Amino acid sequence: MRLDVLLFELRLFKSRTQAHDAIALGHVLLGGARVKPSHEARAGDRVTFTREDPREGGVRRRTLEILELPSRSLSKEAARALVREVREG
Repeated sequence: MRLDVLLFELRLFKSRTQAHDAIALGHVLLGGARVKPSHEARAGDRVTFTREDPREGGVRRRTLEILELPSRSLSKEAARALVREVREG
């Protein structure tokens, strides 16, 4: 499944366009590397999001492991069951 479509289907972005733009700008890494929005993502891949946190004045990183690819559109709660937060460090 395309990475931009996957991030949208997992409800990590409000639209596929937002997911596409974040990947293209390098704010989303797959396996620690920059990839194109059309890159194929698979179960077991790790996705890292980098966002500026204006409250703390720094950069916030979040890494998720994809446990399973969605086979259809899911609710936000059902989509959360398909990923696992990975603690860095």
